[in-house]
Amino acid sequence: MSVLFKSIFIVLSLLWAAFSWPYAALAEEADNLSDEAKKPMAEKVYQVAVDEHLPPFSYINEAGELTGFSVELFRRIAEAQQIEVAFHPMNLYEAERALEEGTVDAVIGMKYSVERSERFRFSESYFTTTDVMVIPSEAANEINSLAGLRGKTIVMQEDPVSFELLLNVRRVEFQLALNAKDSFQFLLMDRADAWLTNKRTAEFYLDQSGERENYRILEHISVPSDFAVAVRQGERDLLQLVNESLADMQTNGDYQRLYTQWFGLHPDSQLREMRNWIIFLSIVIGCAAVILIVIYLWNKRLKKEVAKRTSALAEANVKLEQQQKALSQADAFKTQIIHHLYYGILTFNKELQVTSLNERAKELLGFGRDELLEPADILGTPLIAKIVREYTEHVESNQQPAILSEEIEIEVNEETRYILYRAIPLQEGKEEESGFLITLADRSEAKMLEKKLATQEKMRALGQLVAGVAHEIRNPLTSMKTFIDLLPYKYEDVRFREELIKHVPEALRRMNKIVESLLDYARPKFPKKKMLGAGRFIQSVVAIIEPTMKKQQVRLSLDIEQDDPIVCDPDQLKQVLLNLLLNALDAMEEAEEKKLTISTERKDDITFVHVTDSGMGMDKEDISHIFEPFYTTKPHGVGLGLTLCYQWIKENDGDMQIESMKGKGTTFTIALPAKWEEENE
Repeated sequence: MSVLFKSIFIVLSLLWAAFSWPYAALAEEADNLSDEAKKPMAEKVYQVAVDEHLPPFSYINEAGELTGFSVELFRRIAEAQQIEVAFHPMNLYEAERALEEGTVDAVIGMKYSVERSERFRFSESYFTTTDVMVIPSEAANEINSLAGLRGKTIVMQEDPVSFELLLNVRRVEFQLALNAKDSFQFLLMDRADAWLTNKRTAEFYLDQSGERENYRILEHISVPSDFAVAVRQGERDLLQLVNESLADMQTNGDYQRLYTQWFGLHPDSQLREMRNWIIFLSIVIGCAAVILIVIYLWNKRLKKEVAKRTSALAEANVKLEQQQKALSQADAFKTQIIHHLYYGILTFNKELQVTSLNERAKELLGFGRDELLEPADILGTPLIAKIVREYTEHVESNQQPAILSEEIEIEVNEETRYILYRAIPLQEGKEEESGFLITLADRSEAKMLEKKLATQEKMRALGQLVAGVAHEIRNPLTSMKTFIDLLPYKYEDVRFREELIKHVPEALRRMNKIVESLLDYARPKFPKKKMLGAGRFIQSVVAIIEPTMKKQQVRLSLDIEQDDPIVCDPDQLKQVLLNLLLNALDAMEEAEEKKLTISTERKDDITFVHVTDSGMGMDKEDISHIFEPFYTTKPHGVGLGLTLCYQWIKENDGDMQIESMKGKGTTFTIALPAKWEEENE
């Protein structure tokens, strides 16, 4: 037995020497670090701003010296890069302004945010902390979550990163301070119910003031934030020096030693020490088990297993509670977002039963927002019944996952609404479907606006047509007026009567033709498809706008085949062609050469109509948006003309394309069926 104890003692001695040697070397290396010779500094002195009230990262100690983890870190960076720096203690707000104005070259200890990244350039993060909530101990039962902050006053240093923690808290009041020290004083003077700051600074001020027992730090109400070095946008050299030094310090261990000096062991060092201690304790327990196995063989082993299992179960229980809380918060957050969306959302399972819906869906279906509904009530609405029926038929007729989208008109509470719905499948895995989802969008106001703008666009086109028609009518009217004025004096003249009979009826027929064409254009349109001859139809449209072309001195070139067939609604096609011709005239208003070409061609069962002008043309950006509603390149245009033309051509089973080059002109191509389908009967 004595030999066994001696062996154990020798093993423990060797282990203690092995584990204590790295830490002794680490301490010796830290002592030698301060004795290293300083490298010569560069001639330029970098001006660095630092928050003087942010302990333990940067603050002025009792001796009046600027110190802190961030300050010492930057000093080591300056020594490593052989640069000279001058620190300027100030508030963070003043530091940001000084960096923008160029008074300082860098600010250390600034939190990264998207808004700040647009103004400054940030180094790699050198410290990760969390912003926590500090409350009085007597308020711990009242304020234990974000919801408990409603109606409370929170004091904090102005920081866009910290504001994100409180975005979803209603009726919360903010009191902003210039620095963490002032905000802590507001909390001590009961001018605020809670204090939001980083955990390390909160612990420092609480310990320094002796108020640690009177206040609680809520670590579960927190948001992570990274400290970095911020420089001006053009300061690339300094930013590169900082990033290189941070990487070198992480590699050679300087960062870990500095971290240990200010905060204790670094997390990585803690893990290594914990691992070593676990190994050490395992060996001790093993040796003890060997010694005690003779006496407590089975009993000791059983107790050890029970203790290990109990500890594992306790840890698992704590982790499970944390995960459940996180899932509950995430679910509440998602539910809040879904219920406040503009679109209505409904989900169904495989058995076509409603599994969820948001408040907007209730409103679009004619129910109250807070009304409790049964699945049968929802499936009983005409809209949902129609969508479910059509989606089921659509799925049965498609092998792939089916997506159905359509805009329909319905009556909801004696009010006409236009609803755009979209039904898509829901999948649990890669191939297995678990149901489908329906989204509803109310397009009633958009429809009403489109109709109003369509009327305005049509009236504008009519105004241009009337101006041209008026000019054309004036010529026969002048001729008729001349004959009428001479009628009392030359009625007996046979030759005069012959000329009267010849010219006056012709002038009347010409005016009647112009008026009929104008009325035909202004008459309401109905989608009735007919078989048309392309040549004769295009000539009839050109006759309406020909007076305007003559007035603007536009040269017209027609290359059309009279017998090329077109199947479409003649009224809609006439309005499309008139709109394209008017747009062409507007585009050629300032062109040196004004030439308008209309041509047709037939390929298989499609007839193409090309309208080409020599106007100012368009660039690629305009072409990509030209068919979008409300997009126009004209100073006084509505931006709906080409949208309506494109829609009408689509309704007639056709297509419209555009080719244009800036300064070279534009070509619109209309493709329409040339064959009469059975569905048109």
